[in-house]
Amino acid sequence: MGKKVMSVTIDKQILEDWKRYIEKECINSSKLIEKMLEEYLKKRGK
Repeated sequence: MGKKVMSVTIDKQILEDWKRYIEKECINSSKLIEKMLEEYLKKRGK
């Protein structure tokens, strides 16, 4: 069975926000990624 690879580009600001979330809240990584992407897309939609 072949492996599938997902490539993602994350800008520096998103990474910094991620670090702040980790410090504030103890949530698993998949929920963290989901939350950050949702917030990022909301901000871009303005």
